[in-house]
Amino acid sequence: MKEGSFRKNTNEEVKAFEIVFKTHYQKLTLFANKFLNNIDISEEIVSESLTFLWENRRTLNCVSITAYLYKTVQNKCLNYIKHQKVENEYLNYMIRNKLIVELPEFLTDPLQEKELSEQIRIAIDSLPERCRQVFMMSRFQYLKNREIAQKLNISQNTVERQITIALEKLRKNLEYILTMVLVNLL
Repeated sequence: MKEGSFRKNTNEEVKAFEIVFKTHYQKLTLFANKFLNNIDISEEIVSESLTFLWENRRTLNCVSITAYLYKTVQNKCLNYIKHQKVENEYLNYMIRNKLIVELPEFLTDPLQEKELSEQIRIAIDSLPERCRQVFMMSRFQYLKNREIAQKLNISQNTVERQITIALEKLRKNLEYILTMVLVNLL
């Protein structure tokens, strides 16, 4: 690659990063795996954390690289767990409300499950902010419409309307997934 607007990596930087990588990768992966109990996801999180460190090495101000990496990996693991909880709650909601009867065997494949989880997250994230907020309070925090209305200082009718809008948009956005589930069930 020609040197242009990018600053050239020095040999010292590359060597220093290799040392950091060799010193910490395996330990960080085992650390992440204690949270996740999934070595593939743990390796991915550690790789992302080390990549972030490398890409931002000139602007990061940290006293201890080791402490920084462990805290970064811990935060990424906790965010992953929180995200998985939301996805699982939504799948349970879909099953409870008979949007799907049960998870077919093909969805227990980790790659298929990851794709499904990602599509659900994208569908929920694509909801308008207030709509998403009301939907998540209703479906994941199990609040009643009245409680949501009080917390958000809106009417119960608005809460009901937002939930209806959310369900319609989610059904539309996830229609192909539901079709795929039904086809595989048959």
